[in-house]
Amino acid sequence: MVGRRNRVFALVPLVALGMLTGSGGAQAPMVIAQRDIAFAPRSVTIKVGDQVIFRNEDPFGHNVYSPSMNGVFDIGLQDPDTETPVTFTAPGEFIIQCRIHPKMRAKVLVEP
Repeated sequence: MVGRRNRVFALVPLVALGMLTGSGGAQAPMVIAQRDIAFAPRSVTIKVGDQVIFRNEDPFGHNVYSPSMNGVFDIGLQDPDTETPVTFTAPGEFIIQCRIHPKMRAKVLVEP
């Protein structure tokens, strides 16, 4: 069974940047899996207010984050068999990376 973990980090800065974590969103969440030291899918398109769930399906930890302008977030170390939702509340293109595995990259395109 996949564990569910909601994280809240530095809430005030994330609100200022247009990012929040937690439940909500306009439609069913999109899932980006971490599998075989890669993100799958590597690119998703969502609407403002939608949620992306980052699910670790590898047998080791990952650290998912985005350094993108107006979308900085870092979910910290994500253990195997866990998932972490992130709600995107600002439009733009957000690069997603793993601090542990620098070659892991994905993109979330958030449309108005």
